[in-house]
Amino acid sequence: INNVRGDMMMKQQIEKDFWKKYIDWLKQNISEYKVNDNIYRITLPFLDRNNDYVDIYILDKGNGLYTITDDGYTISDLKLGGFDIGASAKRRSLLDFIVSSYGINRSEHNELMVDCTENDLPVKKHMLAQCMVKVSDMFYLSRSNVQSIFLDDVQNFFDKNDIRYVNNICLIGKSKLATHYDFAVARSKRSPERLIKVVNNMDLNAARNIIVSWNDTKDMRQQETKLYTFIQDTDKKISEDVIRAIQEYGINTALWTEKDKYVQELSA
Repeated sequence: INNVRGDMMMKQQIEKDFWKKYIDWLKQNISEYKVNDNIYRITLPFLDRNNDYVDIYILDKGNGLYTITDDGYTISDLKLGGFDIGASAKRRSLLDFIVSSYGINRSEHNELMVDCTENDLPVKKHMLAQCMVKVSDMFYLSRSNVQSIFLDDVQNFFDKNDIRYVNNICLIGKSKLATHYDFAVARSKRSPERLIKVVNNMDLNAARNIIVSWNDTKDMRQQETKLYTFIQDTDKKISEDVIRAIQEYGINTALWTEKDKYVQELSA
């Protein structure tokens, strides 16, 4: 019994150490700058397609009310990179889907923004940052040899193979912040809960963001819960260093060219 208690205490201590490291990392990589009396710029340690940290702006409206915005940077940067959101209804539809899935609004001036109170400001700030990274990833759809939108491809693949899923879910991690997952497959008698991230462009930055989010999420789920990353590799070669980095954290790397391998374990 003493050995069991000792093991449990050691496990709890290890978990506390991981928790502390994650919080320390966030604190060390977040900076705040007061723009004026009621506007603050927060720099968060999440990388966009340019390998730049994400900047968000918090407007203090008084009476405990705030507006958080990207000041139009994310969509403006896509346009500067040659990706025109207005080029097709499909692109606009995907953009609106991504934005709404994070609980964010898009203004008529293409700002990504959300209103909140002081109590839910930390969560809304976190969701806006994740939304900005996801929208930034749309840049890679501008390549002419990408024939369809990858998220739709994955969903159609699930439908075709009778993989029963829930799409567009947010889960609270140990940090008390929410992480968005594109799909979830419920636990069954034969299989554990399975979470799924869809990544159109997988590089070291995307891998780093997924690893951080997964480390925050996994201890709040069932012990056997698995994460799958469906990775678009039809027209590109994915770095072996990236694959190894993800797999080191127990994350399954499902290359799209090998998608049929995963039908049985996702449909069980």
